[in-house]
This record gives sequence, C-alpha cells and structure tokens, in this order.
Amino acid sequence: MTDEITFADRIFDSDLVTVESKETQHFTFNKTSEFENSKFTPNSQSIEASNNAADLLAENTSNLSDSTLEQQLLASEVDLDTLCQTFPLNSRCAGYQQTSQQQQRLLQRLQLQSDRQRLESRLLERLALAPEAPARSGFALGGKVSSLGVGIEGVGAISPNFNGRLGFNYLGFSGGFTQNQIDYDGDVQLLNATGMLDWFPSSSSGFRVTGGLLYQNNRVDAIARPAEVLEIGGFEFPLAAVGQLEGSLTFPNTIAPYIGIGYGNPVRRGSAFSFNIDLGVLFAGSPQADLQASGPVVDIITGIPVLNNLLEDAIAQEEQDIEDNLSWLGVYPVISIGVSYQF
Repeated sequence: MTDEITFADRIFDSDLVTVESKETQHFTFNKTSEFENSKFTPNSQSIEASNNAADLLAENTSNLSDSTLEQQLLASEVDLDTLCQTFPLNSRCAGYQQTSQQQQRLLQRLQLQSDRQRLESRLLERLALAPEAPARSGFALGGKVSSLGVGIEGVGAISPNFNGRLGFNYLGFSGGFTQNQIDYDGDVQLLNATGMLDWFPSSSSGFRVTGGLLYQNNRVDAIARPAEVLEIGGFEFPLAAVGQLEGSLTFPNTIAPYIGIGYGNPVRRGSAFSFNIDLGVLFAGSPQADLQASGPVVDIITGIPVLNNLLEDAIAQEEQDIEDNLSWLGVYPVISIGVSYQF
C-alpha cells in the first residue's frame, strides 16, 4: 500500500530521488523509493540527487516550504560544472570528473594530431618551394696533383656504392743528386696510366676504399759528374780508367697493384664540383739499378784492358748498394689531391 509523503520528506528519507520532468502536476512516493508521475513533458530530463541535503540545499532551505523547494528544483536545469564545483562530494561528480579527464585527453590527442598535420604541411610547402637539383650525367672529369705526377681522370658511376676511374699521370724533371758519394745529373720520369674501382660503404658519405691497377714506366736516368777519382763499390778508380759512368733506375712491375683510401665522390647525385683526396700505396717492386762505365776497353799503347774484373765487381757492388738504399720505393706512397666537375 502506497502512503502519500511530502517532497521534502522524500529527500531526507530515501536514498535517491529522480525527477523526469520540469513540469508535473502530482507526485506519489512510496517508502520503497518509487514514485509515479501523472504528467511529463516530451523533453524530459533525468536528475539524480544525493539523499544528503547538504549536497543540494543551502543552509536556509529548511525554512522553505515543500512546494517552493519542489518548484525550484523542477524549474531549474542542473549544471554539472556548477554542481560539482559547489558540491564536489556529490555522487554524480565522480562520473563527471572521469568524463572531463577523458575529454581532456581526447583534446590533447586532437591537438597533437593538428600540430603534426601543420608541421607536415609546412615541410611539404618548403620542399615544394625548394629549387630542384639539376639532373647530372653520372660522369665527371677532373684534374689532380699527386706523387705520381700531374694527371687527368674520368669518373663514372657504376652503382650508388661503386665508381670506376680511368686516369693518366705524368711528371718529368731534371736535377742533381748524390748517391754513395758520387754526384749525378739525372732525369726523372713518372709515367702512369690508372684504372681504379672505388667502394663507398655508405652512398651518402664521401669516404671510400680504392683498389686498382697501374701501368707504370717510372724511371731515373743519370750520368756521374766528372771527377779525378770515383769511388765505386768501395774502391777508388781514376776517371781515365772508368771513363763516363752512366746509370738508370727502374721498377720491375710494369703492371702494379694499388690500394688506398680516399674522400670525395665526383659523381654524387646533384653535385657539380667536388674536392677529392687519395692516400694509398703502389706496389711497384724493388727498384733495379743498372750502371755502366764507358771508359776505353783497352789501353791504346799497351792494349791491356782497362775495364778489368775489379771494376766490374765494383760496379756490381755499387748497383747493389743503390738498390738497398732505395728499396723503400718498392712500396711507393701515393698522395693525391684533385678537383672534378660532373656534367
């Protein structure tokens, strides 16, 4: 059986009050927290309130009549922001706070996405405005100065990590020098044709490892300066007995291997001019010395040979001494600096 109770009594006695309309003519409540509404507007709104009067009512609400409180509650719309700020312990604010945090996280994600999209848009605009690098042929021609002479070199791209090079070097000069206490006037000739393969561990870097072969015709031709006495192979000979002493220095490996490292990629994509440097060694072989004495074969008066066995042995010893002193040239150091242009 349902007993009629007042709205204020319902607030203090029940666990939860639900009002589903702003306009109502009559409320019936029972002691089991149920009520009936005889009239609702189509746009009804559910309002839940705690049974704690301190959450909903001001201190002076006890002086208000039941009908006045009921009308104010039904006529007003519940603002969760205001409610939860004023009554943070209200049961409805727990869900509201959680929803606010979720919305805040969602807004942060949307803001991050918006910032990322703006950044990508700016990058695309800059790329679109940046001048496009002109297409290059993958072939470069350059000049260089090295310990093999002055040269010219062509470079072609084989793949992003490999280049091939063909070059030619030459250097010739004359000068005087002293070897084993004998003064010489000599002519130096450096003549090389090169074929190289460059390997770039990283296609975006200029560092490279180089290997290849050289055709080399490097030599020194010299003539001993006249002197009253020439010391050859540890023995002293008068100039009249020796005559003119001539010699040459050559390298045995006509085709010599080369290995080294370097920096610079003349056919790098988009580049025109490039600076190149190489450090390596050429395995030319131990140098070989050849000396000849052009003195008279026999004495004009007595007919006795002047170039006897002692002079021949001395010349052979002198050749050996020269080869020992210059043996380090067998592994010939190569230093090269150059500039190239890619067409």
